[in-house]
Amino acid sequence: MSCRHRLVAICLFLLYIITWMFSMSGEFKNRFWDKKYNLKRVEEPKEELALGFNEITKSYFSDLRYYYFVPHIVGAIFWWNLYFFQLIPKIRHNYKKFHRMLGRFLLVVLLVQNVTGFCMAATTRSHIVKFVSYLLCFASIFCVTQAWRYAYYRDIPKHKHWAIRLVGYMQTISLQRFWLGMLIVPHSMGWDGLYPLLDDDSTDSEWISMTETMFDDSFVLAILSAFLFTEWYLAAEQGMTEPAIDNRNKEQQVQNSDATDDAEKEEIDEVDHAFNGGEMEGEMMTAESDSGHKEEEVLPVY
Repeated sequence: MSCRHRLVAICLFLLYIITWMFSMSGEFKNRFWDKKYNLKRVEEPKEELALGFNEITKSYFSDLRYYYFVPHIVGAIFWWNLYFFQLIPKIRHNYKKFHRMLGRFLLVVLLVQNVTGFCMAATTRSHIVKFVSYLLCFASIFCVTQAWRYAYYRDIPKHKHWAIRLVGYMQTISLQRFWLGMLIVPHSMGWDGLYPLLDDDSTDSEWISMTETMFDDSFVLAILSAFLFTEWYLAAEQGMTEPAIDNRNKEQQVQNSDATDDAEKEEIDEVDHAFNGGEMEGEMMTAESDSGHKEEEVLPVY
């Protein structure tokens, strides 16, 4: 296994841990399927950042978004706990039937996730979350279509290319949790480079506004880092990040060779011209001599 593959495996493992620690475990703890329980829970008094995240959570259990939220979480549970089996070479090579069946199941799961995610984005108040979610939805569905198409025709290299791109793009979800933590921790430590430092005298609306801004920014950072990391990995797999081959000397050699060929061609043309020109002059002189003899022969005699 190369260093690049080890790095990717470590990153995927860490993102898996982050997803369970800061997302999945909390959903089970808060019984995401129980609407009444969660509506009662979010009404409890909160302060500072907890108040802002409480307002974001409350929107998931509204009458409209709840029916998109639950299947979205169920799909996420299946995806985040099964997708990595598709990346293990031994399973792909030794258990091909399992690989195919699991792949078909995960493609259906991703379609459910993307459709419900699109509907959740359409019902959110944040225009940034809308744009990022729409972009991720269209990109993921395109990857799903391409991966399925090439798998159907058994074009394994192209199927692998689009499956890896799909896995990379879907890391947007886990990276959103990562970047949200990276925005919260420095702010909590007193760094006011991005967001204003609020204190006990700040109003609830200020805390809610700042939390929503952090939430929006984490989406932008997540999709950018997921797409860039994926494109870097695919480029490296195709050898596009290898050291450049120095062809400058070859170009000079080709130019010198062309110049030599042109000079040799000119010499050959000169020799041919001189040789052919001498023959032509001899032929012309012979023709003139013959013409003179003929003219002498036809002179009238008186």
